[in-house]
Amino acid sequence: MIFYYTALFIGFFVLGLFLRLSRSVFHKLAEFTISLLDAILSNLDEDKKIKEVQKRTNKLMIALFKVVGAIIISLVLCSVPIVLYSIFTKTAYNDLDFSSFYPILVLSAGATVPFIIPLPKKNKSSYSELSQLIHRMALDNYNVANKLFKKEIKKIKKKQLNERQHFVIVSGLARAGTTSLMNDIAKVQGFTSLSYANMPFVMSPNIWRKFYNPKSGKLKERSHKDGIKIGYDSNEALEEFFFKAKAHDSFIQQDCLTEYEVSPETYNDYLNYQTIIKLDDQKLYLAKNNNFILRYKSLRAFNDDFLMVIMYREPLAHAASLFEKHKEYKELQTKDPFVMEYMNWLGHHEFGLNQKFFKFQDSPYENNYEKNSLNYWLKNWIYYYSYVIEIDHPNTILINYDDYCMSPEKVVGDVISKTPIEAKLPELKPFHNSRKINLDYNESLYEEAIRLFQKLNK
Repeated sequence: MIFYYTALFIGFFVLGLFLRLSRSVFHKLAEFTISLLDAILSNLDEDKKIKEVQKRTNKLMIALFKVVGAIIISLVLCSVPIVLYSIFTKTAYNDLDFSSFYPILVLSAGATVPFIIPLPKKNKSSYSELSQLIHRMALDNYNVANKLFKKEIKKIKKKQLNERQHFVIVSGLARAGTTSLMNDIAKVQGFTSLSYANMPFVMSPNIWRKFYNPKSGKLKERSHKDGIKIGYDSNEALEEFFFKAKAHDSFIQQDCLTEYEVSPETYNDYLNYQTIIKLDDQKLYLAKNNNFILRYKSLRAFNDDFLMVIMYREPLAHAASLFEKHKEYKELQTKDPFVMEYMNWLGHHEFGLNQKFFKFQDSPYENNYEKNSLNYWLKNWIYYYSYVIEIDHPNTILINYDDYCMSPEKVVGDVISKTPIEAKLPELKPFHNSRKINLDYNESLYEEAIRLFQKLNK
């Protein structure tokens, strides 16, 4: 019997191993299934919708044929050792025992071992293949995300929670200290924000929480390598996916992110979205969103009460930090393409292979410098903050990064004083952030940036 058990073990080991090595075809089947559902849920006109459904159905059928093919091949490979045993021992196939305890134990072991032995990774991403699959299914399909969002709204309406016109947005060019300030504000009791635990179902966090509610776990430094430690309950800039899903990326162009108007429906949905995150009338919604400036004017037309905090930084240090991260993320995204997928989903185009500049409707954009030059980032700094300095509203405040570094408690206190929140401020220690610039730059361009910087400080 030892030879029969060996044949059984080898056969089902080969079956499990082949299926595991062919897992990408099963992943594609799952992706295309959700993609087809997304097309069915779309609001396209009938002709376009039919074409899109047909296109995605074809992709799904091809994926299904590949899965069936993989299963057939694995079954054939599985049968080879058993057939050889039958031939060499002259045992009729009908006489082989598959149903008693030991044969079931052996074939179960053979089919299980391939799924527990370590295999070389297909990629070097910090995200597992399963995690990547779930992210693609959740974040690549806006219509599915919007459908789940509507379910969340129905549930929240039953709780009769009130929408609040007051909320706080921390924004600015990337590398201006926005994440640090948001995290310090979040330490004040009364604020609620999105966290990594909400990923990837950021538009239906309460539904997702029923299936996935992780502990914070061990903190690790984020990919920016700037000393900020993150865990599952760390706040992060995740709300941009909401605006992307609502606009179906209409404001995202090949080389830039464009200013646009938010519809009344989207504004109301945004307030509902905040309620879904807060789950408490007494809480105040807090978010960091560097792209918020693209829709600031239209949202301000709906609401005078929300607080917009825009951070800025000494231009040369700021431009150098952006340039440094641009080079780092180009290298990181080349080694791990999923990083760029992840950043694209969340509208993070500040740096890296898919970097895009902001483009405002009434401000012509011109930048003739290459991205591998510090001047390009200085020019973008001038363009962005030339737009920002024209904003004149009592609930839009500008904060100098250096002031925040030297007196974080005062800065956070100033922000809180402009909100309805009354709570004890956390103890915050000043920190020093110096940067030596050893890069060439255009002196006249820098002088222009400094003049603007001085105006921002007034």
